[in-house]
Amino acid sequence: MKRLYTLLVVMILTVSYAAGQVVTERCWHLDKVQFLQHKQDFWRSHKMFSTTARSYTGITGGYYNLTEVQYGFGLGLVDVPYSHHYAGISTINGYRFGSGLALGVGVGYNRYNDGYAVPVYGDIRYFMGKERVKFFFAVPGGFLLNFADFRDYSRVFGNPSLGLIVPVAKNFNLSFSAGLLTQYTITKPHNRDSYINMKLGLLFGK
Repeated sequence: MKRLYTLLVVMILTVSYAAGQVVTERCWHLDKVQFLQHKQDFWRSHKMFSTTARSYTGITGGYYNLTEVQYGFGLGLVDVPYSHHYAGISTINGYRFGSGLALGVGVGYNRYNDGYAVPVYGDIRYFMGKERVKFFFAVPGGFLLNFADFRDYSRVFGNPSLGLIVPVAKNFNLSFSAGLLTQYTITKPHNRDSYINMKLGLLFGK
């Protein structure tokens, strides 16, 4: 009889141990699966957060093109030729170094109240900040060529201006600026005309 009781006790202990081991293995497996799921969810959410939290830098370097229309009204003496007002269009192609300095070369066409000129110039500008809307300072300068009367009506000019760009699509930005354009005749050093000018353009860059 004692042997029978002993055998029953041994069998009960064996079954309990086996069941406990199976339950332990199942719990460990479930914990591992849950850990892997939490790990995947963490990295997925971290990636999404990092992407959305990343600051918008717009154009980060490389080739750019800026095409603008502009209008200027004369300051001071405006009753001499090429001094009252003008309207024009221009395009600049250049290279942007990182998110700040940009160098380019431009060409265009200006129509004055009593004539025309073809601007051929260099352009230096600097973009400030890392937000979606960026301010910039630009200093275009070069020649205003008049092929009808090159000697008397061709000029040199400078046009420092302040402006901002607003993104409208990937690699596309609207550009607004205002500045002071001053032009000098080549053969008459004291003949100077000045304008307040405003520009609206589309900036494309990689």
